[in-house]
Amino acid sequence: MTMPVKVVTEWGYFCDPVCIKLNISQIVHALMSLIFEKLFVYPPGVFGADEVKPVSVMEGDFVTLNPDPAKIQGFVKIQWRFGEKLIAQTKGTESSIEYEDIFRDRLQLDHQTGSLTIKNMRTKHSALYQLQIDYSDTVPSYIQFSVTVKESPAVIDSAKGEMKLMSVKEGDPVILQTDVPQLTGDELIVWRFGDEEKLIAKHDIEAKSPPLYYETDERFRDRLKLDQTGSLTITNTRTTDSGVYKVKISSNKQTLYKRFIVTVSGE
Repeated sequence: MTMPVKVVTEWGYFCDPVCIKLNISQIVHALMSLIFEKLFVYPPGVFGADEVKPVSVMEGDFVTLNPDPAKIQGFVKIQWRFGEKLIAQTKGTESSIEYEDIFRDRLQLDHQTGSLTIKNMRTKHSALYQLQIDYSDTVPSYIQFSVTVKESPAVIDSAKGEMKLMSVKEGDPVILQTDVPQLTGDELIVWRFGDEEKLIAKHDIEAKSPPLYYETDERFRDRLKLDQTGSLTITNTRTTDSGVYKVKISSNKQTLYKRFIVTVSGE
């Protein structure tokens, strides 16, 4: 009679070859189950993304995240996440927005294309946006958008907005009026000056922080003031203040542009 052969396994106990075969089978089954869960069961995060698309946008502008049209053919449900938080989803012709405090009425979901539009962007909206597309007859597709929001627009479109000509005597104040009757509380106001479009003033109303004045060339030191409508006052004007001033006011509802050509004449 042949006695069973005892062997030492890496798990630290003795068993015969039949035992070894059984344990290997169990381990393979467990690993396959884990891989399936990571790819197809868990919400998209680190695992299962088909592709990652980089997207860059300026603060105050909007961005539309568009999935590949081929991947939304025959979908039954679409879900958008900000990090791991569900923010929007659509099923059939019904769409819903899961409002997070960070977005405040900025989101718009197209239930036909699955595109997600985010208006009036801020730097705090920089993140990984994750799209899950569910089908009835196959595994879901996952797409990630790495969105970067750059601080303040580098250039304000000179072709947009009304233009005003203003003249003032040196030493007198001048007020560049936006003619906005009332702010709604989510505006980003950016003022730029000159051909180089230097940033001179900025106010993020939504952040409830005081206005910021940029005096990199000392030109306007202690002479600028923004009021509650975004209008800019320049006190004790100088001939060097002559030039083009541009303002951009971004909100969740609209974006306004204005230009002012200011001439400061000597006494």
